[in-house]
Amino acid sequence: MPSFGKLDKEKVDDILTAKQRGRGKSKREMALQPYIEQLQNLAIGEGLEVKLAQTDNRQTVKNRLLRAADRLGIEIEFIRSRNVIRLYRTK
Repeated sequence: MPSFGKLDKEKVDDILTAKQRGRGKSKREMALQPYIEQLQNLAIGEGLEVKLAQTDNRQTVKNRLLRAADRLGIEIEFIRSRNVIRLYRTK
């Protein structure tokens, strides 16, 4: 039995655009999108707490957060903690 998955409008647009260009968003770009969405809503002084799943690599998540912040043109700083990643927006 096949498995079915619904495609939202954005995904369909990406596929159609990729067909026209000959390629779609890279895996790296698609992996970065959720991080961008979370950071773009932060005001200066507000923070974010990221709880890692068992399969997540802490350094990879921090690097993606930094890359997403750079893409948005904002600055973030991390707050030291053990089991979660905490950060706040500075500028």
